[in-house]
Amino acid sequence: MDESRELTYQRLILVASQHFIRSMDTITDQKRFMAAMQCLHFVDYTLSIKAGVHFTLCAGTIAKLGTTKHHNALLPKLDSLELAGCFGMTELGHGSNVMGIETIAVYDKVNRVFDLHTPTNSASKFWIGGAAKHAKVCTVFAQLYTPEEGESEKLRWNGPHVFVVRLRNDDMSVVKGVRIADCGAKMGLQGVDNGQIWFDHCKLPHDALLNRFADVDVNTGRYSSPISNIHSRFGAMIGGLTTGRFLIAAAAVDACKIGLIVTSRYACSRNQFGSKNIIEYVTHQRRIVPAIASTYALEFGMQGLAQIMESKDKESAKLVHVLSCGLKAMATWHRAETLQKCRECCGGMGVLAVNQIGPLLNDMNVDTTFEGDNSVILQQVARAVLTEKGMKKNEMEETGCFTIDDVMKNSLRLLKWREDRLATELLQGGEKMLDANLDHVVALGIAHTERRVLELFDAKVSQCLDPIARNALQQLVWLYGLCCVENHLEFYLARDAIVPAKDSLQIHSQINAICAQISANNGQILLELCNGFGIPEQFITAPIAHDWTLIESKL
Repeated sequence: MDESRELTYQRLILVASQHFIRSMDTITDQKRFMAAMQCLHFVDYTLSIKAGVHFTLCAGTIAKLGTTKHHNALLPKLDSLELAGCFGMTELGHGSNVMGIETIAVYDKVNRVFDLHTPTNSASKFWIGGAAKHAKVCTVFAQLYTPEEGESEKLRWNGPHVFVVRLRNDDMSVVKGVRIADCGAKMGLQGVDNGQIWFDHCKLPHDALLNRFADVDVNTGRYSSPISNIHSRFGAMIGGLTTGRFLIAAAAVDACKIGLIVTSRYACSRNQFGSKNIIEYVTHQRRIVPAIASTYALEFGMQGLAQIMESKDKESAKLVHVLSCGLKAMATWHRAETLQKCRECCGGMGVLAVNQIGPLLNDMNVDTTFEGDNSVILQQVARAVLTEKGMKKNEMEETGCFTIDDVMKNSLRLLKWREDRLATELLQGGEKMLDANLDHVVALGIAHTERRVLELFDAKVSQCLDPIARNALQQLVWLYGLCCVENHLEFYLARDAIVPAKDSLQIHSQINAICAQISANNGQILLELCNGFGIPEQFITAPIAHDWTLIESKL
């Protein structure tokens, strides 16, 4: 574990020395920043997480929530890694409920400092990547209290705010008032040093507060903010987490590309039971080809999100939040399922670390719950949908009687109907019934995201100028839509949406037919689609992706 951590840190130092990633790009050139970070996904996922915590979460938070004084004093040192950073949001007792964090920061106007304190053990910052060994600074979320105007003793609660806190001195000794413990070994990501942090009345200078959205008068302690509502202000502050969610989703999609390339190449060259290559078996095709369709769909969904993120208007910001939450959840769940299928399709070869799939499975398992537990952030998606649908009830899809021809020709219409039907059922129950039907709320978040992804996928493919490529990609669009319907077939049949019901069996047959067509001629189209992922060949290091017969046992 220590060796993995040191190797990852040395690699991060090398990346920083190349000036390849600049923290100010998170606000001045977001597309460049995200592209630079994505490059690390292909090389070393552990490194990409270590870099993501440092550049995206720590430095990016300072860039987005700080002002010029913070940018000038801190960002050059963070970019060069003179200051290694971490991100202190999660607490032992508070993961998804960030508004409920217990760490407190009280402004002392007499001494002109913030008193940062961990009042209970459940308030300790937990799972903080980089904290155990390397971080010198941390962007810490804490409940801010300031003196009430006209009251000598009374304090005003202002909600969570972010402070830049020094954890270690230049000689790496821990700062007075800070205690740090190592979280220890994990099932993966051994190169990331996760730690637990407690603060014992740490005295922070006035400038420690990141004050883009709120400030405290240095002399009077008077609190001011252009956003008066605490929840709205907090929403604006954590809006910057969109970049992190985007990169996690992108990493999940990139891992699927690598896993599917390795698996497809092996399946098209490995024979079993005579001369028949394993790609010729429908059980193999069914696991690989739909996963390729979903990976392409999510990739084009991510590209669509990246374009929307370039817009700065208020409506785009809402859409970015909803779509980034949905894509993060769907991409990471897809990654978990796809890599497991890849592992199984490769048999024992999938277990060998050298064949790439196993390490990705272990290291990336955490992505379904960090930067937002998937089931929780999908509830955010659903609530946004319910708000919108509640105002546009007359525009919702009412017809719920589809023939099998409707399914085959326009699966998007069925996805829209499912989303609208789920929203209608939840709206009829009212706000009080949402907690009792959270499974349906999450289902709505999934339905909305699947519909959005299919729309973006279809739109992108229609722009393809190469007729051969467009035809192959159109098959994937069709396949993705049909798989979405088949995965939720119970929903449609329970509501008599497909008539006659027995015709729904044709969906399964049609999916098999598309899988067979793409896998034909020893996977000719399949392999071309894998090449279309655009992963540079030097990053496909698995021996079974090249010539599995050359693998030798190592003693």
